Amino acid sequence: MTEHPSRWRDWLPDAATVSWPERLRSGAGGALAILLVSLAAAALAPAGAAPLIAASMGASAVIVFGLPTSPLGQPWPLLGGHLISALVGVLCQRWIPEPHLAAACAVGLAIVAMLACRCAHPPGGATALTAVVGGPAIHAQGFLYLLNPALAGALVVLALAWLFNNRLPGRRYPLAKHLAGAHGRSDPVPLARGPVQEADMARAVAELDLLVDLTPAELEQLYLGAERHAARRLAGPLRCGDIASRDVLSVPHDLPADAAWALLHRHGLDSAPVVDGDGRLLGLFAPAALLLDAPQPALAQDALGRWPGLTAAALLRPAPAAVAMDTPVVELIARMSDGGEHRVPLLDGAGRLAGVVSQADLIAALFHQQLFATQAGAAGPQN
Repeated sequence: MTEHPSRWRDWLPDAATVSWPERLRSGAGGALAILLVSLAAAALAPAGAAPLIAASMGASAVIVFGLPTSPLGQPWPLLGGHLISALVGVLCQRWIPEPHLAAACAVGLAIVAMLACRCAHPPGGATALTAVVGGPAIHAQGFLYLLNPALAGALVVLALAWLFNNRLPGRRYPLAKHLAGAHGRSDPVPLARGPVQEADMARAVAELDLLVDLTPAELEQLYLGAERHAARRLAGPLRCGDIASRDVLSVPHDLPADAAWALLHRHGLDSAPVVDGDGRLLGLFAPAALLLDAPQPALAQDALGRWPGLTAAALLRPAPAAVAMDTPVVELIARMSDGGEHRVPLLDGAGRLAGVVSQADLIAALFHQQLFATQAGAAGPQN
């Protein structure tokens, strides 16, 4: 009897989703972590004694640096998983005389204890097993095994994970458990206020009765990403150039700052792009944002007093990342709803400012698109 080919596909690895630079960064972090664990073990070892290093720290490094967003590698699972497993392992080694049974019970009970304490960390199983099969040097440690090498090694890995991961682009450690709004409030980001929310994701995970290696916030991020891809697929040919404002008020780079502010005030705007003599975008002139940098009213008044001698180019702020005219409109939805951007500049083929898409432009375009889709659906197929 021949097996169906699709069954064998489940044995094959998924397509790679991690770039080579990211793989190398993960490897560098893991190597550095084990180097520091080794140095710490040597420093803690008594004179003449061999340093004690838990091999499970290598597995922890794989999770913390290779999968930094995994719930299994966050601070509490990392520390609690090793400590609880070490305690279970020491107790099994002391209370169960038969070594094979002690080893089996150590790993099994460590799994139960970690799940019960909400600190599942796969390397913890190795920490528990080492307490039983690690040999006389480990057995002589007794309950000190919890402190060295279990806790000492975990603390070194945790400290480096915090320093290393937070200094790499696109990484954040520890992982944020919830999708926070841009203004530090409890409201979720606008895109996360749809019909499927984080609480729904948590309930769906609970129904599976499985330990899912993603937080509800990560699942929600995946759902929102899938929504964006679906919207991009269904949105059709609508491009940013189709909805952009073309008659854009821009500020010449050599215009005096006070005159630039007066120009914005006359047109009822809070910011405007600054361009050079060839029309290329240099930055953003945003007086209100500039004054926010002054922590006290007196300093703000002093800043205003210095403006008459400055040009708009001297007070530039970074402009939002510009997009091309043929960029799909759906690409701006996340940027303008979650990123706090109110206007996105558009550049032509020569890199000159060609227009601006505002939040009002985007809302109007989406409204008209939805309106036409509703009307088409109501009309139904025509004979």
